[in-house]
Amino acid sequence: MMTGETLGADDYGGSNISRFIRKCNDFRSKPAAVLIVSTVAVFADTVVYGLIVPFLPEILQDRLGMSSSSNGLLFGCFGLGVLIGAPVSAYISDRWKLRKWPMIIGLLGLGATSALFALSNAYWELIVARFAQGLSSGITWAIGLGMIADVYQGEDMGWAMGIAFSGFTLGYLGGPVLGGAIYKAGGVHAIAIFVGAIAGLDLVFRLMLVEPKDVNLASSSRVGSSADLELCQSEKLLQSDSASAHLGDQLTKQQVILQAMESSPALISSPAALGKSESLHTIMESGTKLTHEHTEIHVASRTSNSSKIPSGTVSTSALPDNISVVSSARQSEDSAEEPEQKRTTMLDLLKEWPILACCIATISITGALGSFEPTLPIHMKDKYNSDIMVISVVFIAIVIPNVIIAPIAGKYTSDNRVLAKVAPYGRFAFMIGGSVLQAGVIACLGATTNIAGLVINLVFIGLVGGVAAVPILSTMGEHVARMGGDAYAKVYALFNIAYSIGVIIIPTVLPPIMNAVGFAATMGVVSAVL
Repeated sequence: MMTGETLGADDYGGSNISRFIRKCNDFRSKPAAVLIVSTVAVFADTVVYGLIVPFLPEILQDRLGMSSSSNGLLFGCFGLGVLIGAPVSAYISDRWKLRKWPMIIGLLGLGATSALFALSNAYWELIVARFAQGLSSGITWAIGLGMIADVYQGEDMGWAMGIAFSGFTLGYLGGPVLGGAIYKAGGVHAIAIFVGAIAGLDLVFRLMLVEPKDVNLASSSRVGSSADLELCQSEKLLQSDSASAHLGDQLTKQQVILQAMESSPALISSPAALGKSESLHTIMESGTKLTHEHTEIHVASRTSNSSKIPSGTVSTSALPDNISVVSSARQSEDSAEEPEQKRTTMLDLLKEWPILACCIATISITGALGSFEPTLPIHMKDKYNSDIMVISVVFIAIVIPNVIIAPIAGKYTSDNRVLAKVAPYGRFAFMIGGSVLQAGVIACLGATTNIAGLVINLVFIGLVGGVAAVPILSTMGEHVARMGGDAYAKVYALFNIAYSIGVIIIPTVLPPIMNAVGFAATMGVVSAVL
């Protein structure tokens, strides 16, 4: 256990300021710190993405004389940048187990390119800036979500991903609200200042974070490390009076105990092992020797008092009544012949049907949410003569419900009792059900005749959209955990790629469609895609 956990920050002494600093330093190594930093990173990334939505038609059509279809092209350039940046950064991050510094590099790139976009005076400059912004965004998304999956497992991953998705929604759809207000108050220069400020704040968060691999090893939170999970499983094995019956005739009850302790040496001092002292005495007296996959476990009296333990062995002295267990490692020549473990590639991930299904669902669900950015501002300006501020406020109707529902959806769609009720479909039941409801509400959105009806429909879209989208993140993370847990950044790079495909296709093709058939028919097309 860490010293920082044994001695709290209050035990260090010193001034209030020093105690506060030490508390902050302790918090850096907690899973909650990873969740906060990742959520802030996703929020900063997406809020910068959405800032331009309200005033982009004015810049393109009034200042540069471009058509409305050029609006969608800029969103497509952003998606293309993500399509390239996400897999490259994910490979580097998973290959060398780096999370923190690629995140910092991505943030610096995002801040610089966003400021460049706000200050551009030509259409080609906007395209270059938007593409570079997408590259930086791909880094933040793939690694940020991978960091969360590094330290949260099982049911906890669901609500953690729900919180991160709330940050995504708050930035993605709340960005237009902030963008409209800031642009109206100070123009593009105010936008550039805001981007610099939020990038600076995010940079402080990212610099303070330790590498998630150290968090996972050091923290004793309720999530725990993989060793903690193995210990818990071994304790349950020892606590079961019928364990040997389930393992067949080849393993005796004593062998079950030995195997459990060999796989988790810390188990020897656990309550479960202490409660099995009678069985352990039996093993000692009989001198049982178990060979299992080249591993020998020798049980002997502590009175031997060996002064040295050979390298590669594990010894504990926590057994009750003078019992010691020594587990010898495999022979060095066997270890040398053991092949290096094959790393999971993106192609390997796509061969897993749950991950492939999640990628397809991401294209349609997030693409549907992205369909409002290039179409709704134009529709409101043409039909209701709405100004930038009104357009910005209307987007709140999606943001608030989605931010509220996302953690709730993450929690309950990862609850084993809830999932048992929708077996064998699991989380896919929520994805499908949420998508069907979202498609119906989007179709109704096109039929609205006033702003009040528009807002009501957008509220329901925010609610059902969160129910449909949040299970995607936890499903992908938990499937990678079952595959070995060495490709979290890669799997969320696939999520980002799928998201980018939706962003490239839907916002690019919708403005021309809306010019040809109108807003109502365009929403019908989006509904059909879902």
